[in-house]
Amino acid sequence: MKKLRLFGTIGIILLVGILMLSCTPAGTTSQAPAPPSSKPASSTAAAPASDSAQEPAWQKVIEAARKEGKLNLYSFSMVGDIGLQVSKAFENRYGLKVDIITGRGAEFIERIKTEERLNQVTADIMDGSSTHTFNLKAAGATVSTLDIPVLREKNVWRVDPLAADPEGHLLVQRSHNISTWINTNLIKPGQEPKSFRDLAKPEWKGKILLPDPSVSTSSLIVFLPLVDRGYLDMEFIRSLKDQDLKFVTGTPDIVRALSRGEMPLGLGASDTDAAPFLAEGAPFKAIALEEGTVANVNPGVVVKGAPHPNTAKLFTNWILGVEGQTVYTRALGLASIRKDVSDFRHPNSVVNPKRLIIVTDEDIQRQAKAFRDKVLVDMWRR
Repeated sequence: MKKLRLFGTIGIILLVGILMLSCTPAGTTSQAPAPPSSKPASSTAAAPASDSAQEPAWQKVIEAARKEGKLNLYSFSMVGDIGLQVSKAFENRYGLKVDIITGRGAEFIERIKTEERLNQVTADIMDGSSTHTFNLKAAGATVSTLDIPVLREKNVWRVDPLAADPEGHLLVQRSHNISTWINTNLIKPGQEPKSFRDLAKPEWKGKILLPDPSVSTSSLIVFLPLVDRGYLDMEFIRSLKDQDLKFVTGTPDIVRALSRGEMPLGLGASDTDAAPFLAEGAPFKAIALEEGTVANVNPGVVVKGAPHPNTAKLFTNWILGVEGQTVYTRALGLASIRKDVSDFRHPNSVVNPKRLIIVTDEDIQRQAKAFRDKVLVDMWRR
């Protein structure tokens, strides 16, 4: 009897144990949680959000890109370490090599046209100013990429990637303020101009630095959006010729001259131009003039007849995603076009303008025509 009572007790204990296990929530364990790993996560461990849906059509693009094996990128922004960071991150993600050829947008346009004429297209993607990329589209040398998954993301954009072109040929990769910059040693607090019209006053004669309108579109970007919205007029712009304007070839030359104290004030340079100089402690900063500050956009385009078209679409999708935007804008020292990516600007680049005017596709078309027609060259240089 004692043995029977003993076996009965053991059976009851086993039954209770089974019932307790059956009530344990799925996915839990009786073991203590393991301590967090000290090893960094692999950069290729998780696919970007725009790839994670595993859409069959998009997965075919990824597979085709891997067979193509590389990307040829003509870029005016991904120079030096910026290009290295972007290309390395993309290669780590997809195992695809990126060859970056740097230069000016106008030169790229002629090069791509020549490649197309000889039926030897080398470029897959070109990025550049909104004006130059629009002119490439106008020449029939680009294709639309409206079908990439990232464009279906909602409520994440600070600047719409389609702002420059609703048809999806020009997709905005970055946006930056085209600010007014002053040397803080040469212009003391309270001496700054408050409006563009102040620049026509005698005290600013010979002290204004601008990009040469015969080779750069940046001066057009400073003024034309303000004219189109009625905050300035062409007569005022024409009158600036009397101010003995000083010209440089490119926008980086503006912040370089300001950092050296060679000029007190410059127009047309961007946050990106300023970033490396400000990081070294150069004595200049951006200011906001009362008419407004223009936020220019720099798009990328996929070239018609590209030798690696699937890799071009894959890169475009990636550069607009969280990972691509984080890598790219951190390297540039910019605020991302996405709301869910950090702002990497230097404090001296940040302004709170009365109006922030984001360049649209209509602005781009007008600037492209004005550049071809040499409007500012006729006003200021002749």
